[in-house]
Amino acid sequence: MYQKSVLFFLQDMFARNSSDIAILYGQRAQGLGEIVSVFSKDKDCLYYTAGAFSIEMQRRIFIQEFHDQTKLPIFTNDDYDKLLSSYINEDSGKKKVVIFDDFQYLMKEERTFINFLSSLLSRHGNTGKAMLLLVSDDIEWVENDMIKIIGNRSSEISGVIKLKDYSATQFYQAFEGLPLSEVIGIYSFLGGKSAYYNDITPESRTRDVIMRQLSAWADDNRCPFGMLPRDIREPMLYNTILLNMAKGPVKLADLHKMTLTDSAKLSVYLKVLIKSGIVEKVTSAGVGKSENTQKGMYRIKEPLTKFYYRFVLPHMSSLLLLGPDRFYRRFIENELASFIDETYPLLCMEHIRWLADNRKLNFTVSSIEEYHDKTDAIDFVIIAAGGSAIACKCSYSSLHMSYREYEKAAEAVRKNKINCDNIWLFAAGGFDQKLTITETVTPGLKLIDGHGQKLR
Repeated sequence: MYQKSVLFFLQDMFARNSSDIAILYGQRAQGLGEIVSVFSKDKDCLYYTAGAFSIEMQRRIFIQEFHDQTKLPIFTNDDYDKLLSSYINEDSGKKKVVIFDDFQYLMKEERTFINFLSSLLSRHGNTGKAMLLLVSDDIEWVENDMIKIIGNRSSEISGVIKLKDYSATQFYQAFEGLPLSEVIGIYSFLGGKSAYYNDITPESRTRDVIMRQLSAWADDNRCPFGMLPRDIREPMLYNTILLNMAKGPVKLADLHKMTLTDSAKLSVYLKVLIKSGIVEKVTSAGVGKSENTQKGMYRIKEPLTKFYYRFVLPHMSSLLLLGPDRFYRRFIENELASFIDETYPLLCMEHIRWLADNRKLNFTVSSIEEYHDKTDAIDFVIIAAGGSAIACKCSYSSLHMSYREYEKAAEAVRKNKINCDNIWLFAAGGFDQKLTITETVTPGLKLIDGHGQKLR
C-alpha cells in the first residue's frame, strides 16, 4: 500500500509544462518502491538503481542499463550528459521521466552530479520535456550530507518529499472493515510501515498477519544482520544491544551491564541506531516534579523490529524446527497481549490527536506527551492550552481495568505535583464495577472503552 498523496504530488509535477527535479526519500517499508513503480507506469521512463561502485564502474553499468532500456546507440566516450540528452531529445511524443534510485551512491562519489542534472534540465527548462526523480532510503544522508552538497542549488529542486509512517488513524480508515480489536493488534505488530499492509483485507486477523511474517523470517534466517541497515558495521554487536533492549526501555547504565560494552562506545552505537531510525530516546512530559520522571531511557522505535528481537531472533532455531504455527503457539500466543500493551498507549495518544485535529474535544489541546515515572501509573498526559493536564492510563491486556489503577494514577498526580484535575482511563477490556460507579460521582474521571469510541 503506497501513500496516494505523495503519488498525486508527483503526478501533478509531471503534468507541468516545465522540466523539474524532485527528491523522494524515506524507508522502503513506507512504500517507497511502490510509489516509484506506480508513478513510472505507462510513462516513457528510464530507471537506474545506483550502487556502491567506483565512479568509472558506475558509469559503465549506467551505460549498459541505458542501452538495454532505450535501445539508443552508445559510444565509447559517452557520459551521463550525452546519454541523457539523447534520451530527452528523442522524439517519442511523450514527456520523459528519468529515475535515479539510491542516488546517494552517485552523489557520494561525484559531488557535482546534482550540478550536472540541474544544467541538463536548464537546457530544456521551458519545454517540459523531462522530469528527474531522485530516490533514496538513506534518510540521514539526505537530511544532512546531501543538503551540504547541494548548497545554493537547492532552489533548483522543485520538490523534496519525505515519506512518513501511517498513523493508527490512517490505518483504521484504510481498513474500516476490520474489527477494532484487529486494528489494534495488527497496527501494534506492523506499525506504520504501509508496505507491510499489502496482504491485509477486512478478513485479516492479527494471528494471520504474524504467521505470514514468521514464514518470511524463517525463509530469511541465514541473514546475520537481523533488522539492521545493510551497510552497518559490527552487526553482531548491534544485534546484541537490540536483543537486550527488546523487552522495554532501558537506561544506558543497565545496557552497559547487559552487554559488557564500554559506556562511551555504547553511546556511539546508540547514536548510530538512532540515526538509522531503529532506536529512540524516551522523553517524558515536562510537567510536575521533573526529578520523579525517568531519564536517559532508550527503546526500540518500531514495533515490528521490537517483536523480531523479542520473540524471533533469540528463538530462530525453534522457528526453523517447529515451523510458524507451533512456534506461534509456544512463544507468542500467551505473550502477545502484553506486547500490545506497550503500544496501546501510543494508539490512544494518536486517537486523542485525531479528536483534537477534528475539533471533537471541548477544549484546545496544546500537546500530547508520554509520561514516564518510576511507578508507571501514568502513560501520557494531555496538556490543555491553559497549561492544565489530563493524566491518562491505558490497559489492553487486562480483562477489566481495576479501581486500583485509578488510585495509582491519582496518587502519581499528587506525588509528582502535576497540575491536573482530570484522569482519563483507556481499557480495551472494559472496567470493573467499582471503577464504573466511581466515574458517575467523580468529576474529571473519564472511562474510555477500546480505542476511544466513547469520545467519538
